[in-house]
Parts: sequence; structure tokens; C-alpha cells
Amino acid sequence: MNWEAIGAIGEIVGALAVVISLIYLASQIRVQNREAQIACAHEISVGFRESIASTQDPYIAALTLKAFRDFDGLEEAEKLQFFSISQSYLRVWEEAHYQYQQARLDEGMWRAMNTQFTDLMAAEAIQKVWALRKHTYHPNFRLYIESVKPGKLTWG
Repeated sequence: MNWEAIGAIGEIVGALAVVISLIYLASQIRVQNREAQIACAHEISVGFRESIASTQDPYIAALTLKAFRDFDGLEEAEKLQFFSISQSYLRVWEEAHYQYQQARLDEGMWRAMNTQFTDLMAAEAIQKVWALRKHTYHPNFRLYIESVKPGKLTWG
């Protein structure tokens, strides 16, 4: 065998090694992207559950119901607390919307969360909070919320 043949074989082996490396790298990137999507969905799900679970506290539940019945009748401190509660829901929704737009949150999870949030938007008290605080949210989220029709807020 001459040196030219050995060099050609070396180049072929090197090219194959590069192709195999690229295929491996592509598969690792796909796995990493999938793991990032799972982590993102988990974080949003935790925020969602924590926001919803906050109403298990008897005081928060009573305040929320009072706000839903007569927002304007709330005392100043109660309004501040209700604003905080409402904004926690809205921030989780905003994050879910962003992650959905970035294709990091799957369609099924987005629809389930979105349905619950749009149901909350049926509450006049939530709409009042949104009207007063919407300027603090991302423009894309504001446009989205303005396009959403409130759902049905029921207690059973």
C-alpha cells in the first residue's frame, strides 16, 4: 500500500468520525431540548398548583370570595391582598403563555391551564385588577388577554 492510499483511507475515516460525531451531537441536543421542555412544564405546573392551592387557606378563600362578590366593598388592605393574589395567578399565566409561544409547553398542558385561567377572568374582580395592572405585563401577553373571552366561573 502506498502513502496516497493510506492518506485517502485516513481522510475517509476522519470524515466518517465527523459525521458520527454530528449525529451524536444532534441526538444529544434533541434530548437536552426535551429535558428543558419537561423542566419548564414542571416549573409552570408547580406555580399553577401553588397559585390555586393558595385558596386552601381559609382567610385567602374568604377574601377571594368577598372580592368576587363585592370588589368595591373591600377595605384598602383587602384590596392590596387581593391584588397580590390575582397577580400571582396572572404571572403564572403570563409565564405559561410565554413558554407556550416558545414551544416549551405542550398543547395539552397549555389548554388545561388556559381554560382555568380564562374561567378566572370571568370574575369581575380579576378583570378590575387586570384593568389596573395590565401595563406591567409583557405586550404580547396583554394582546393575548385582550383577545381572550372570559370563561365560566362556577363553584360546583
